[in-house]
Amino acid sequence: MKTMTMMMLMNSVISLNMNHPLSMGFMLTVQTTIMCLYSSTLMSSPWFGYILFIIMIGGMMVMFMYMSSIASNEKFKLMKMKSILIITMMMTVIATITNQDLSLEETFKMMENKTIIISNEEMKSTAKFMTKFKSNLTILIMLILLLTMISVTNISSTFEGPLKKTYV
Repeated sequence: MKTMTMMMLMNSVISLNMNHPLSMGFMLTVQTTIMCLYSSTLMSSPWFGYILFIIMIGGMMVMFMYMSSIASNEKFKLMKMKSILIITMMMTVIATITNQDLSLEETFKMMENKTIIISNEEMKSTAKFMTKFKSNLTILIMLILLLTMISVTNISSTFEGPLKKTYV
């Protein structure tokens, strides 16, 4: 868990130095992947992480198309090696300072207890997943997303803007 947190923190710090839209999109994709893996390990069911990943990647594909049509001929300016090295060293120092030393037996005991608790909570959470109130909310969210998709499709023009079709 700490390694994922440290990776997310390091990606956040590195993304502050990015200035090209496509490199920012790549860092956002990496951050999304780490966040989805992290949420999948914390939840009793990994479906939330999967759905979050699919939604974010779909949005990232639209953003990638839009940005590549606007900034198609710009060149990347890579970060200097010094700054990457300094950021990596800072994250390593922070990780070693906050590291807790646990023996192997204590780790196995903690994992065993956590497994028992997760299996009990998983039974409870899946039983209440689609109650009457939650199914109404799910249907309402689906209808709102459908209405939004239809309205955006009708508003957008295919003959103007950065994603226009050119017929020559």
